[in-house]
Amino acid sequence: MTTGTYRQWVSRATPGCVVILLDRSDSMKLAWGATSGSLASGAALAVNNILLDMCVKATIEVNAPVRHYFDVGVFSYGARITGPGGEGVESAFGGALTGRGLVPLPELAANPVAVREEPSIDVMPVSVKMPVWVDPVHGYRTPMCQAVEVAGAHVFDWVSAHPNSFPPIIINITDGMVTDSPHQGATLQDWVKRLTSIETSDGPALFFNVFLSPTTSQEIVFPSGPAGLPLPGPELFALSSELPPPMVENARADGYDVRPGARGLAFNVGQSTLLRVLQIGTRVPDRSR
Repeated sequence: MTTGTYRQWVSRATPGCVVILLDRSDSMKLAWGATSGSLASGAALAVNNILLDMCVKATIEVNAPVRHYFDVGVFSYGARITGPGGEGVESAFGGALTGRGLVPLPELAANPVAVREEPSIDVMPVSVKMPVWVDPVHGYRTPMCQAVEVAGAHVFDWVSAHPNSFPPIIINITDGMVTDSPHQGATLQDWVKRLTSIETSDGPALFFNVFLSPTTSQEIVFPSGPAGLPLPGPELFALSSELPPPMVENARADGYDVRPGARGLAFNVGQSTLLRVLQIGTRVPDRSR
């Protein structure tokens, strides 16, 4: 059970931390439901949208500087995009941010890889010009344990420097079963337990999961139990943190029927739902100081 108050304001004095783990295994090349794009392209589009959303919300007015409300990391696991070929875990950022771990939000805003036309995630068939930080990549297997290990190292260092901030939020976006459990003698459950044992004075780190599927099926968002979840749903449910009070409020405001004990898990979601889940998962109490 998730314990903690999760009420600390996110501000320049007490910034937050968001880490996205992005599956880049070979199966991410499959088409996403009824869309014309792949799981990899849709996931990258949603991640770029949420990064832009965070930058916009960290400004006071149009054309104002982006404030340092968050440190953000996006780590890909599966196909490598830098260094020797093969599988592994690395920063998904390119350009000036290549190889960087957690990046302050103002620096992120100033260094997209490109600004280009991207398809809208919403139902309207339009394209918009937007900054891009993450490109779609796929290949190899699903070393999820290693991804959680890498995230944990960055989160540990961040919490040491920000002991009184809102706890770090880690969101794992995947379409498959883990392929490296056990890793260094520890299972995926062990690695997640280690990650969520890292805590600030406001509570333990939060670990959420989003499962993507090439099939068109019923979406399951923020369930309070594993019943009815197809594989690997029950395992991902057990790994996912309970939604803390601020995110329960966010989810209910967005129309989700969030029951007691609801976990930060979304299953078989479409692109628009993925973006909504990312928005709920990164929207925490904030106050300008």
